[in-house]
Parts: sequence; C-alpha cells; structure tokens
Amino acid sequence: MTWLSLVGLLPLLAWLYLLAFHGGFWRARPRLDDPVQDPGERLPSIVAVVPARNEADVIAEAVEGLLGQDYAGELRIILVDDHSEDGTRAVAERAAEAHPRARRLTLLQAAARPAGWVGKLWALEYGCRAAPGQPDYWWFTDADIGHAPDTLMRLVAEAEAKRRSLVSLMVRLSCRSGWEKLLIPAFVFFFQKLYPFPWVAADKRGTSAAAGGCMLVRADDFAA
Repeated sequence: MTWLSLVGLLPLLAWLYLLAFHGGFWRARPRLDDPVQDPGERLPSIVAVVPARNEADVIAEAVEGLLGQDYAGELRIILVDDHSEDGTRAVAERAAEAHPRARRLTLLQAAARPAGWVGKLWALEYGCRAAPGQPDYWWFTDADIGHAPDTLMRLVAEAEAKRRSLVSLMVRLSCRSGWEKLLIPAFVFFFQKLYPFPWVAADKRGTSAAAGGCMLVRADDFAA
C-alpha cells in the first residue's frame, strides 16, 4: 500500500469511528419526547429569566408559551427588555394582557450595562437581581423560543428525579428558507459531533455542554 493510499484511508477511518463509536451523536438522543419522570410530591419554585433585544417579531409567541406552561408549582417570569429599538416590550405587553395567567409575568427595562459585562449576560443578571427572593430553580430561556405547555414540567421532572444541577434542551431550530435548510443542519451536526448528546447526558462521561437558549439551573448550585 502506497503512502497516498494511507492518506486516503485516514479520513475513512475517522468517519467510521465518528459514526460507530463517537456517542451516536448523529441520532440526536435523548429527546424531549422521552417519558416524563415523576418529580415527586412537592413542585419546586421557578423563576424564568428571559433576555430580549429586538425580538418584536417573535416575542408574542415566546410570552404565550411561557405563560401557558402547565406547571402547578410557583412560577414567575421576568422578561428583561435589553434596550430594544423595535417595540419588543410593547408587543410583549399586549401578548401578556390577552393571557389569563398574565400575573406570572414581570416586564423590566434593563439598566445601562456596567463595564465588563456583555449584553445578554447583563440582562440575565439584571433579571436575577430583580427576582423576589431566591427560587429553587432558575430557568434561563431565550425570547425567540416558543415552548410547548409541558416543557417546564419535563425539565423539572428530569432535574428532581435525577438530582441534576443543570438540565438543558436544544430547541428545534427553524429550517424554512433555503439558507436555513442549507446551514442549520450542518451547524447542529457539528455541535453534536463536538458534544454528543448521549455523552453530555451521561453521569460517567466527562463531556459537558448546555444550550444557552433553555437551561434549568438549581439555584443553590448557581449561587455557588
């Protein structure tokens, strides 16, 4: 076998390893449609903090999804408008006014960003500081995500049943336009290859990752 043949064989061996032994990353497991765990008798208190900047075209769906969570425990939602210029806050207010659970939502205008902070993280920090006391869990989620009614219950059930400090979900991304269909699957494929979801979710693996758009974090661990 010539050296050129060996060079050509290396990519084949690499892909065989990735497909057969690298955590089954291409299967995108585990998924949210797996059976819901029993969270126990007491449902923990939750504060959802949602940073929003120029999200007027999607914020109504996000607000409706958050307010519509089928969660019998204590849930407060703090939406932090990070100096939007497109009327994001007004759209969010109208969406909340039309919802029967509007009392769950608090709308805030973020203060000027201090030196050393970046925009989204400062909006999250500002929302946490404004929360009425410390909840059992923080739910950090983005303003462009439409959550199903059982999303929070599934997150809490997973965290409580398995004593997780952090439970994170990667949302189903939009793939409607031609460019989205071309680029989004490749992005998700590459992310899964770096952080295979089965390995991220396994107790005995050292691979850790979270999707910033949806993270449920135990408050004590977050403070520590």
